[in-house]
Amino acid sequence: MKKVSKKDKLFFFENHFKTLDGLWMIETEKETDWETALKIDLNVWVRLLIIIIRRIKRYLGFKENNIENLIKILTYRWIIEGWEFEIAEDGIIKIISCPYNEAMTRNPNRHNRIKSICKDMCIPFYETVVKDFNADIKIKREYFSGLDSDYCDFQFYHNDKKFFPSKELIKFNIGVNDKLLYFEPNFFTMDGLWIIEVENEIDWATALKVDIVVWQRLYKIIFRRIKRYLAIQGNSLQDLIKILSFCWNCEGYNYKIVKNERREAILHITECPYYKIMQRNPERHDKIEAICKEMCIPFYEPALKAFNPQISLKRKKFLGIGDKYCDFYFKLA
Repeated sequence: MKKVSKKDKLFFFENHFKTLDGLWMIETEKETDWETALKIDLNVWVRLLIIIIRRIKRYLGFKENNIENLIKILTYRWIIEGWEFEIAEDGIIKIISCPYNEAMTRNPNRHNRIKSICKDMCIPFYETVVKDFNADIKIKREYFSGLDSDYCDFQFYHNDKKFFPSKELIKFNIGVNDKLLYFEPNFFTMDGLWIIEVENEIDWATALKVDIVVWQRLYKIIFRRIKRYLAIQGNSLQDLIKILSFCWNCEGYNYKIVKNERREAILHITECPYYKIMQRNPERHDKIEAICKEMCIPFYEPALKAFNPQISLKRKKFLGIGDKYCDFYFKLA
């Protein structure tokens, strides 16, 4: 079993943060329609960004909701997520490169969605979260990369007076710990918000269906990325256990490898981070059993088939229905 470092965990959460969000958007659109998916996405990101701002504020030790702290919080987030920006002499913050716009630009299937996402999502959710932070602060935006401008702009006003941020204001020495403390909790929060908002807008059955497909596709991607990251050349059962161990260690599972032989492997999960999150939320208690039995089982099937179709998985025990552990029995045909 490979122990993971902070660098390993950052690789896991940073690489899959945007992937998870993109998959939720794509699969929700497939299940419903573009307008519904965009509405849900906006609701998710308004709630998520408000949570993110509060978490960063607490992490950086800020006490006041003033304009200086807001700009520090937003630019701190942008730096961690890989945005490129500069402060112009007229006090305008210019976004030269947005990772979300870049991701859509790389995907030919999303080119026709860029303008809609920029106009109907990015603009309103920044206005909402700034108002939530401090109603006396306003932002003015005139240029948008997604609407054919060369950059996106942010101008900040407090009590109708323009604020001129300095370059010194947004200087941060960001390391692995800072990035990990950003991506790890927000990865779990974003996933939870998506399933909640799909359920709120449509129904529980649809949310469950979309969640299954999202995680099936995500685990296929995760397995490929981890295989490359660990430089694993084969597709044996032992190679699979290495990948799965790395994945579970990053996600925060407690487990033990009961058996790990050439043709058989048995793993027992004694603590599941997703189960613990649902336990902390009384509103999700009635959903735990369905999520455990209807979602967790099929999650791995496409990833296993892509990795090695000769490896099968059987499950009988689940923490979510009162068992002491979740069991994973792998067999190589």
